[in-house]
Amino acid sequence: MFNRFHPVLSKKTRRSRSPKHRSLAPSAMALIVAALCLSASPRGAAQEATAPSLTLGQALQIALQKNPHLRSAADATDAAAARLSQNTAAWYPRVDFSEGFTRGNNPVYVFGTLLTQRQFTAANFDLARLNTPAPLDNFQTRFEGQMLLFDSGQRRFTVRGAKDAKTAADFGKEQARQDLILRVVRAYYGVIVAREEEGASGEALRAAQANEQKTENLQKAGLVVDSDLLSARVFSAQMKDREIRAKSGVELARLELARELGMAPGAAPDVDGELKEPGAENRRTAVDWEKTALEERPALQAAKLAGEAAKDAKRSARAEFGPKLGAFADYERDALSFAGTGGTNWTAGARLEFNLFAGGAQKARLAEAQANENQAQHDLEWFQSGVLLEVRKACLNVAAAERRAAAARGSAELAKESMRILQNRYEAGLTTITELLRAQSAQLHARTAYLSAVYDWRVAEAELEHAAGTLKPDADVLQEEKQP
Repeated sequence: MFNRFHPVLSKKTRRSRSPKHRSLAPSAMALIVAALCLSASPRGAAQEATAPSLTLGQALQIALQKNPHLRSAADATDAAAARLSQNTAAWYPRVDFSEGFTRGNNPVYVFGTLLTQRQFTAANFDLARLNTPAPLDNFQTRFEGQMLLFDSGQRRFTVRGAKDAKTAADFGKEQARQDLILRVVRAYYGVIVAREEEGASGEALRAAQANEQKTENLQKAGLVVDSDLLSARVFSAQMKDREIRAKSGVELARLELARELGMAPGAAPDVDGELKEPGAENRRTAVDWEKTALEERPALQAAKLAGEAAKDAKRSARAEFGPKLGAFADYERDALSFAGTGGTNWTAGARLEFNLFAGGAQKARLAEAQANENQAQHDLEWFQSGVLLEVRKACLNVAAAERRAAAARGSAELAKESMRILQNRYEAGLTTITELLRAQSAQLHARTAYLSAVYDWRVAEAELEHAAGTLKPDADVLQEEKQP
């Protein structure tokens, strides 16, 4: 029943098998041999010997430092900051430097270059030299500068949109942090509940084996029929199968936790905690949680900023229809050799640009920006309703898990007592083997049902904080020492 939990390697020593168990069915014997092979694996033993044992706080600290997915969110924030710097750079002048070399005998090139080099003389007016000049070298050193003075507000809206995108990326990183914390909580308690499931399965197996031994003794004494012994052996095989599955689930849970912590599979950690019921004090209403979510949920704030960025993009597209004014200047030096003397000149001016026709491209860009703004608004409305639904579901899950844990707690005690009574009645010949095995199954089911409810309760508490956007490493629901 615990397939959804990622059930920790047991540190309990295996009991040796009794020779009497050789009479089990072949399928049961195969399962037992597989379990013994797994327990004797050198790799598994070495892994358990070297794996660290972590508290929830330590696991969260490691995950927040090493998880690659969270690092990816940080990279996205850095990229958004870089895009903001790129857009902001347009407010500053642009200065370019170039160094070029040309050689040729084109008459126009030679005539003009001699002028820029300040090397033109009266002899260059000779018609023969004008029509067929000798090749001329020119080293040109050039500085060019330009600055945007006015663009109808286009750059201002672009920069503002980039700022919104940068802030949205910061919220996205915080949301990724809280998502990671929730996954670690699930994986961490998954290991604990898997370990508890393994312990419960081990206890059920030992009880089944003890019952099988007693039934065998009674059968030899002629007090029970052969079918009772066969039923006891089948039940032991079923419990062995369950224990094998539980041990495998523990290892899988540790591997899942290792991945969230940014660890290699071979370093899958054990945990140093217990599955306790959360405290029930200081409960808030669903309406209070919804208000908190609308104000604090990082992903929701990022969606709001995405809508603002879309509005700025539309304003920028509209400003493209307006005029643009820029200034430019350049300084140039031309010489026959790189370090030789030559002539210098400069040019400065201003340029006014106004597009008259571009095939409708500007209008299409404005329509695209308007559609993007509408999409961002609709996405925000849908996401906001999803957040409110998530909060409501989390509140219901917390309440349901709490009630389930209370009911399962009493059921587990009753099942334990019922098992004790039926065990005594069976040994006294007052009940059947079927009733005894049914009681053993009910006891194990009640125990695992309680573990399931407590696990769901702890996770639901974290999911509620996550839905509200307040799942921080120091959140009360993550402080194990504060739990009863």
